[in-house]
Amino acid sequence: MSALLAEWHAARNSLVADEHAERARRFGLRLLAPDSEGLPPVIDNLAGRTIWAWQPASPALAATGDDRADVRVGVAGSRLHLGHLSLARDVAWLREKGHSVTLISRQTRTTASATVVELLAERVKQFDGRAPDRVIDLDAAEVRAFEDDVLSGLVLRRMRQVYGWSDDTRLSLLRDAVTMMSFFLYEQSPRGSIALVDAGQVTHTALMRTVSDRLAAPTPYVAYRRLVPNLRRRGGRASINDPASTILLTDRPDTVREKFIGAVTGGRARAEEQRQYGGNPNDCPTFEVIELLSAPERATAVARRCRAGEVLCGQCKIEHLDDVIAGVRGDGRQVALARVGTSSAVPKAVAGVVPSLHRPPSREPVDLEAEIARYVGVVPEQVVVGHGTTEILDWIMCEQASAGAAVLATAPTFELYGQLAARNELRYDEVAWDGGALRHDLAALRAALKNDHAAMVVDIPHTISAISVPLSDLLAVVAPQLPSGAKLVIDNVYGEFMAHPLSLTPRLLEERDELVVCRSLSKAHCLLGARVGYAVTSAGYADRLRRHRLPYAVSALAATAARASLGDDRSLRRTIGLNRRAYATLTAELDRLYIGYARSDANFLLIDLGDRRDQILALLRARGLRFRDGARWQLPSMIQVHLIDEATVAPLVRALRDLC
Repeated sequence: MSALLAEWHAARNSLVADEHAERARRFGLRLLAPDSEGLPPVIDNLAGRTIWAWQPASPALAATGDDRADVRVGVAGSRLHLGHLSLARDVAWLREKGHSVTLISRQTRTTASATVVELLAERVKQFDGRAPDRVIDLDAAEVRAFEDDVLSGLVLRRMRQVYGWSDDTRLSLLRDAVTMMSFFLYEQSPRGSIALVDAGQVTHTALMRTVSDRLAAPTPYVAYRRLVPNLRRRGGRASINDPASTILLTDRPDTVREKFIGAVTGGRARAEEQRQYGGNPNDCPTFEVIELLSAPERATAVARRCRAGEVLCGQCKIEHLDDVIAGVRGDGRQVALARVGTSSAVPKAVAGVVPSLHRPPSREPVDLEAEIARYVGVVPEQVVVGHGTTEILDWIMCEQASAGAAVLATAPTFELYGQLAARNELRYDEVAWDGGALRHDLAALRAALKNDHAAMVVDIPHTISAISVPLSDLLAVVAPQLPSGAKLVIDNVYGEFMAHPLSLTPRLLEERDELVVCRSLSKAHCLLGARVGYAVTSAGYADRLRRHRLPYAVSALAATAARASLGDDRSLRRTIGLNRRAYATLTAELDRLYIGYARSDANFLLIDLGDRRDQILALLRARGLRFRDGARWQLPSMIQVHLIDEATVAPLVRALRDLC
């Protein structure tokens, strides 16, 4: 998210806090701002989007100190609208932050084919391509039994204090209170729970603590999210009871158009004032819809242009009408563009091992090394696992280190190689690459080899250009020149993305015992946080590397996640396929604009902007798009961008289309 959108979210939250200031004071709500200090880690992890206030959990949950929790979201109603879509996006965002999400609702069918939870779950996929982690049915027998316990814990005197009951109060309020207490308290996660609510639920949260005390149950954190504003007037929320105040997700396109074009704005009274002083997206229901249904870089550009007076409100609506209609229908870019992610087998496998975390992991990751051997096509004795490829490379440097020894590598390349060499007191020598072909110069590497070179590091594919050199060429041209005992280290962490992956066999590794291939589960397997890397080499050298590994070095969680991912070939194929589609999408646009690029064998792309560099970089920076400037590698006309999947490259493609 850009700094401009982060500022906008903070301003919107501040307005909501002002609106509910008296309620917040009365019920002890604590405001949440991005710069708040002294927050519990789990609350600090919620700052920066739509959550504007919070209340603490009971000491038992607060003591966990975790920055992630199970967020429970209540789902009600029979007709989905913009508020539900905003909730779906928040659910996707919470999962990006590492939280699990539980939806809680009564499973009454709202259409002939689906419940409201099922409909919302489909909309969650609109933003991150995954279903919610768990659904609790309030009509399930065990939940009904819990509601009976809740009912026994409710006291009319306390309810009268909280709700202000009178003789005219409807008994349905009691049913609502019981339902909310079940929402807050039923089957909370041991690592902590967060109840996601709006300001209208603040009376229920006040009653919750009384009920939890009577049931001897912990109280969860409570997080208050802002709601989508009324489209017809400033102030107040959109409501299904006033269909004109919001856009229903079942509205026909012409109805969506009518509601969006007729929505109030934060513009000036006259066009001349708008151009001179700019508009105010912070108090603009129209921009709230655009921000919800447009890509972040597009929303950033809208806010910037609005504040600068570069666009009038009517023009802004027309420009974004198609995005809004597509987002409401659920068939826009956000739906069409699937995202890569960790195998769905991983969360279930990891959850299964959590109850046994009081026991130590395996002293040596023998089972994982056997699984990797199966995956690669070698024998377990030829595999050694470490805490990420970085640790494996460090072991190799340490093993090869001796007085006066050196490492040889290409320049430019991954900066870590030089850092690890220095860490192990090895001289680091560099050979310039073939700048025309943007790849390793094998002849130059061969010529540069000296008797004191204990290792040569070659990244295949190259970590800057993503261009691969054939392993057979490397073995034929360079390997024969290696000094005795030196190692040819292949950094192959992007290997799964290669058009022609390295072919490794047990026989090859034993016959070419100078060869060490380093790989990772961080890239194609999307397990960067698990930190699992491995080397494939001769059995003898693998044994030498294992001596550097501490006992119990690979956690049970990491090993379990790795084995689950290695067993999910379908997920791996999907990740590779989505990466190739992203490559095809982006390069088609580059070809149209006659912009050059390297033929990528990885999940990133090196682009040569040529004499349009300044123009394009200004555009990318204005839209908050991420890239690596090639100037860091003395490639001033180039940038490196992630491919990952079509959703990743879509903002860049749209920016390039705006060039002409």
